[in-house]
Amino acid sequence: MPAAVPNPLAVLHALGVAGVTAAEPALGGFDTAVWRVTAGGRGYALRLFHPWQEDRCRRETTIMSAAADRGAPVPRIHAEGRWEGRPALLMDWCPGRPLLAELIDRPERAHHLGSLFGAMQARIHAVPAPRGLGAEPWIDAAGPGGGDLRRRLGELHPRTDALLHLDYHFLNVLTDGARITGVIDWANARPGDPRADLARTMTILRLDVPSHLDLVPPRVAAVLPLFDLGWRSGYARAAGPGAVVDMPAFYAWAGAAMARDLAGRRSEAFFARVRAWTVRWSARAGCAAP
Repeated sequence: MPAAVPNPLAVLHALGVAGVTAAEPALGGFDTAVWRVTAGGRGYALRLFHPWQEDRCRRETTIMSAAADRGAPVPRIHAEGRWEGRPALLMDWCPGRPLLAELIDRPERAHHLGSLFGAMQARIHAVPAPRGLGAEPWIDAAGPGGGDLRRRLGELHPRTDALLHLDYHFLNVLTDGARITGVIDWANARPGDPRADLARTMTILRLDVPSHLDLVPPRVAAVLPLFDLGWRSGYARAAGPGAVVDMPAFYAWAGAAMARDLAGRRSEAFFARVRAWTVRWSARAGCAAP
């Protein structure tokens, strides 16, 4: 028999949350259950993890707290606990809407929105990563092989101290049209080199987004190059000179990481494009493709 759908009111009761007037399922949360909750006249997000995701819940809590302490617009956590052996968090419901929705309605602002997107990513990279996260090192996301690429990345003296989101794209970044109001979904976050996070975003924008053009209106697809340009220029201005150098090896790493992350969830044609990307950037980095 299929598992019963969790009752959000029961979860909230277990967290000690009172005064709840509404709790509705929210979009998103591919591997966790998410509800939009109203309590005491305020909006919250209730997130329920699986029993085996306790370490992930703890890691995300630590990361979001560190980012919030440095002024990044991440959801603040108001309650945490367990319900029937499952970790649960009650967080702020961030204002605004996904940046993609704003881009769909106002494609003429693509460059400006991209600039906001890039500047916020640089702001996140200025946050020192919390110690002791117990997460897989970012470089391992490309899989166990690729010794030549690992050697090349090591020669570039990658940083190990910056906070990386590693799923930074325009569905996980919220805006009110004038500013970035929230950055969500920190499941992949790790300490590491900001260039890895930039490369990861680049592969999402250049490889994964085009594979979903059935979900993106043609007028948005037409302005994606302007968004891309705004992202890169906004990041460079905020991060300062010298922040984006020696990128080919990181682009190759991001291609290998994407192939591993999406294995079995995309078409053969998609993986052929990802492989071509990885081979091309590996050659430019002067190493063999993983």
